[in-house]
Amino acid sequence: MRCVRFCLLIAALACGSAGPPRAPANVAPWLRADPQRCLLSRDLREGMEVMARRCAELFVLENGYTDLPATEDSTRWVQEVGDRGTWPLVLSTRAGTLDRSAATVQCSVRRCTVLFRAHRPVLVCAYRSVTMTQVFTRLRLEPGAIQDVHCNERRA
Repeated sequence: MRCVRFCLLIAALACGSAGPPRAPANVAPWLRADPQRCLLSRDLREGMEVMARRCAELFVLENGYTDLPATEDSTRWVQEVGDRGTWPLVLSTRAGTLDRSAATVQCSVRRCTVLFRAHRPVLVCAYRSVTMTQVFTRLRLEPGAIQDVHCNERRA
């Protein structure tokens, strides 16, 4: 019986829930000062698209676009084109507008683009894109949405 409990504990720890990504706490202040730089450590065995996905998912989480609250570290917030008002107002208008998980990722030699499904009634079947350089800097949510023109056909 003791062996069964131990095996269940090990299995639970090994398969633990994949929570939202978090930036490491021990980062040099000059790195943290750039809110458009991905602070996640890269495992060199993972592909560029995997790292771009992780960076973009952390970016939309930290900037309050998901159903989870934005980071309390205001140095990580990035102002988007069209943002008006105080940060509490900006973050409240962003809340819940994007999925936590990226829908797709595409990287080229110079840039990566990561798409997130938008959650607005007027944007059914629409995506927003987060772009970044190939070294995971200059992260930004691009203005406007990308409409999936074949989405309604698949939904029928």
